[in-house]
Amino acid sequence: MTSDLFAAAELARLCAAKGVKHAVISPGSRSAPLVIAFNQQAGIQCLRVVDERSAAFFALGMAQQLHAPVALICTSGSAVLNYGPAIAEAYYQRVPLLVITADRPEEWVDQGEGQAIRQQGVLALHMKRSVQLPRITDDELARWHCGRLINEAIDATLLPVPGPVHVNVPFAEPLYGRTDKEADERGTSRLIAPVMTESFILPDHARWLIGQLSACKKVMVLAGQGEWSEGMRKQLVQFASLPQVTVHTEATSNLDDTAFITCIDRVIEAVSGKNEKDLRPELLITFGGAVVSKRIKALLRKWKPAQHWNVDAGQRHYDTYQSLTHDIAVSPEIFFAQLAQGVQPNESFYGQAWKMMDESTRGRHNRILAAAPFCDLTVLNTLNDRIPGDSAVQLANSTPARYAQLFDRVRGIRWYGNRGTSGIDGCTSTAVGAAFATQKLTTLITGDTAFCYDSNAFWNDHLSPYLKVIVIDNGGGNIFRYIEGPDKDPDLLPWFEAPHGRDIEKLVKSFYLPYFQANDHATLDVGLDKLYADHDKPAVLHVLTDARTSPEVLRSYFNQLRT
Repeated sequence: MTSDLFAAAELARLCAAKGVKHAVISPGSRSAPLVIAFNQQAGIQCLRVVDERSAAFFALGMAQQLHAPVALICTSGSAVLNYGPAIAEAYYQRVPLLVITADRPEEWVDQGEGQAIRQQGVLALHMKRSVQLPRITDDELARWHCGRLINEAIDATLLPVPGPVHVNVPFAEPLYGRTDKEADERGTSRLIAPVMTESFILPDHARWLIGQLSACKKVMVLAGQGEWSEGMRKQLVQFASLPQVTVHTEATSNLDDTAFITCIDRVIEAVSGKNEKDLRPELLITFGGAVVSKRIKALLRKWKPAQHWNVDAGQRHYDTYQSLTHDIAVSPEIFFAQLAQGVQPNESFYGQAWKMMDESTRGRHNRILAAAPFCDLTVLNTLNDRIPGDSAVQLANSTPARYAQLFDRVRGIRWYGNRGTSGIDGCTSTAVGAAFATQKLTTLITGDTAFCYDSNAFWNDHLSPYLKVIVIDNGGGNIFRYIEGPDKDPDLLPWFEAPHGRDIEKLVKSFYLPYFQANDHATLDVGLDKLYADHDKPAVLHVLTDARTSPEVLRSYFNQLRT
């Protein structure tokens, strides 16, 4: 049994055949054929999430963890537009989403018909591909065309690099019909199977690159957001052992090793006019997604390395540091596997110079924390020590994502965050989806504003007890008390901070979730014990910090790192 509308039935059938195992569906009428087809399709689990904006981020969190496309289905009209923020995030974070939107017949657009908007291609700016399926599929040619478009769309979510793809499906009434006919009786489409390939650097080019790396005295590698294989990490460790190389990573790079500089924002505070000549790279190698640190971006734009190689299979010409000279269109794993063992060490002190800086600032960091009062900085320090190892952390924007870069990470935790667009709008929903997908311990560290903004994340029936939420409540948008500009204008500050005035305890309890509170170091330790105890649903720890103390401590922290 499936929908009697061919396009809906073929979408469900081909999704299952190509390994799509989950569909996140928001209720609606025009999408009825899709709901019928996917709900009846063997091999696909359908999940109902009412709020389309939350549903899209929920699917994003699932696909992020599964490394596989998740279908996202909604009705026509403004429902589609609510997908926009998550789609943009998926596009820049390279997360595979198959966005399937039901539509009115095109003939009714701009004719006063309800829920009929200019929907075809409406999300195209942040889609890898947008396709419109034919409304009428009465003959073999139309069915062949429909099936080919579906095959292309599903494959495009993963190849050549992952990302979101939009399939818009116009349906005319009646919408609720079903058929018992076997698929082959209706003239189904062929399954077009992609064959996986991998690019590599041509030998002559590889020799030139190895020659450059062997001769250059100052090579900096900067890793952006991503998840990498253990083999890749080992190759990078070997590369970092070269005296002319320094490797810099962030929490969301998920590349932690004592061979790397893993706290960029902390160490570069010690860069000064006296030592920057020794620390400025001649060659910069970048790979991965977004980099959180504004400091390293500003410094590299100022330094302008003579060469900048960006390694990216999608060949997207990322010139973040305004010095790009070579765009290397292979995966970072292939790049380091091909080159790392061939590069020869030279007489350079560059890697050691950065390690000495790292060690120096680590000592200052520890002394500052030991003397600091209870504030955002010391809370994050405690969390870095107390979050169980070999688990996952979702960092909300923007304070948690920035603070997390200041602490050494050594316990096998995987760090994630919506850093593609760096918005606060779906951080909780993403974490809810991620925890549901993995059924493994997942901690969301969020601020009070981001938590309130996305509270509809808990308005669904798929909440995992493995999700632990830590809300650091510093009065709302507290980062703006630190950023130079808003902090100097008391009259305008409320427009940046946007204090929410919500009672977070009542908000949490309205969803019947376990709630705990902390307001000093002692209650934080107790609260964490309670948070990580067993619960049958997500638990929330609400940490209250002073709105004025936290930015003052952070400003003092960076000042002291420089001395």
